[in-house]
Amino acid sequence: MKNFIFLLCILSFLMSISQNTVDKNILYKKIDTINVLVQEREIEKANSISAEIQKKLISFDTNTKLNILYKLSLSYLHHSYNDEAKKILLTTIPEIKHSNDNEINGKLYKQLCYIGIIEYDIPSATKYYELSKKYFNKTSNSNLQFNLDLLVYKMYLNLKKYDTALKIANTCYSKSLQTKDSTQSIDALSALIDYYKAIKDYKNVLTYSKKGIEISSAGFLNSYSYFLEEQSNVYIHLKKYDSATLYFKKAYHAVSKDTSPFHNYKAWRINKIGAELYTLLNDKENAIKHLDLTSEYPFENNLKEQSEYIFFKAGIYEKLGNFDLALKNLKLYLNLKDEIEKKEAQKYLIKYTSLYESIEKEKKINSLIKENHEKEILIYKSNLKRKFTLFYFTILFIFTILSLYIWYHFKTKKILIKAENLRFQSVIDAQEKERIRIAKDLHDGLGQNICAIKMICSNSLDLENKSNLKLLHIIDETYEEIRNISHNMMPSVLIKKGLIPAIKEMIEKIEHSSNIFFDFEYDCSNKIEEDVSISIYRIIQESISNIIKHSQATKVKIKLGKERKNHVLLIKDNGIGSKDLSIANLINEPDSKTQKLGIGLKNILSRTKMIKGNIHIDSSVNQGTSLKIFF
Repeated sequence: MKNFIFLLCILSFLMSISQNTVDKNILYKKIDTINVLVQEREIEKANSISAEIQKKLISFDTNTKLNILYKLSLSYLHHSYNDEAKKILLTTIPEIKHSNDNEINGKLYKQLCYIGIIEYDIPSATKYYELSKKYFNKTSNSNLQFNLDLLVYKMYLNLKKYDTALKIANTCYSKSLQTKDSTQSIDALSALIDYYKAIKDYKNVLTYSKKGIEISSAGFLNSYSYFLEEQSNVYIHLKKYDSATLYFKKAYHAVSKDTSPFHNYKAWRINKIGAELYTLLNDKENAIKHLDLTSEYPFENNLKEQSEYIFFKAGIYEKLGNFDLALKNLKLYLNLKDEIEKKEAQKYLIKYTSLYESIEKEKKINSLIKENHEKEILIYKSNLKRKFTLFYFTILFIFTILSLYIWYHFKTKKILIKAENLRFQSVIDAQEKERIRIAKDLHDGLGQNICAIKMICSNSLDLENKSNLKLLHIIDETYEEIRNISHNMMPSVLIKKGLIPAIKEMIEKIEHSSNIFFDFEYDCSNKIEEDVSISIYRIIQESISNIIKHSQATKVKIKLGKERKNHVLLIKDNGIGSKDLSIANLINEPDSKTQKLGIGLKNILSRTKMIKGNIHIDSSVNQGTSLKIFF
């Protein structure tokens, strides 16, 4: 009987593994479908299947889940749908912490680094590069770190930070020589050639292309043609046409044997070189022959590249004496240039329209703020009038019926306190709602407009111009500032995840931007109500702000827990303290004339009052300050 039960358990286990494998294979097939749909630009259908896949990932282990999400992001990234890929990749970040697969973790961060480079978001690209590097260093696969370094090398080369780019390329080449990996050597040599071409150092281009020819000739035919082509190009620049012809013919022969997916592009490129070379040699027949072979143009979706190629053809025909074709291509070039300029003008129109809309939105926000301020003044006047009315009736009542004075006095005071608490509660609620609304408007309105401005500028401006780069940098800083303001007004994590994650996030951000070390402890067995959570969050936020401004502290301890039936919040620092705060008890008395309170402390006392709490502050000179709230 026991053996029978044991066999049943094994059979059940095997069936569960088999079922999991089937489910995984189904998901991979759906990812292949998404790849086809994205290629055909049916994004809505692709996104629908993508959402369905992500819902089904709950039943899988972390490593499998991350691997599926990685392949899913590639389906979008391979076809330049970077926003969709980025959304998928960002969902993997919390899961990476629980994964022990260093290779897939590094690959996910590498893809985020690549997107950062494309979007010219250099801070993000650098951050994800470091994270990817950390995981790749834990693997035994040296190719992963090598390819990551070459990716970052291209970023620095495009930014014209030549010193950094050269340092990375040389490091990669040195590593390839140590590992004796021919594929790595070819990639590193290609990087060095691109660098020396960018600075027009043709002597070094010759040196490294010769090394590339030597390595790639031993079985790497797809790369062999590239290095021969670079040799021919350099000799054309140096006007050594015999050598240029020799290497051109070798490259042409190598391309004819090329079997890579880029064969058509390589054939177009080598024939373009042939047309230029034979034109310079006054060999009209061969020049026309190679020019005709470039008719299958590989840049049909890139108007700028297409216009440059047409201008190249016009120049070739002019040098060959065929002025009719030269004029025809020149006209095509001018027409295409007009089309490009119209599209550029349209981009500028969109840009300035967006700017105008953002200015109008800002005016509306200011108008709403002014309107709310006026409403607050009306509420204040109304309350003041009511207080005076109650005061006069109280005096009249006291003088009229002296026997009921004590009862009436306490009753009236109780009503006033309740009314005041209700008023204060409504003002606080209104402020929090306004914070949420303004934060949303800032993030969804101004934030999106600034992203649009940055995209337009990136596509339309000459990024080699330092002023334009500075403009993009300013746009990035503006966007980051708006995000920070929006987040400070109402952190999304407080609404979505609750008080403890929100406090943790606040502390992490402050630790990154200051020299203060935080020690946060919490023990909340009972869930704290939403209104109370917001007040506690604001009290901690205000307290930390005061510590940063005034205390000169290096350590802050925050503790949120329970004592008997009450919740307790403790905030203690090791700062310089203050004799003005050395008061045994401040129990909800923000208006006391004997206490010199700043706006920050008044806000803390008001928030404490709203949650019906008591506050105790203890502070001595050079002994730090501790704040304790029972609620």
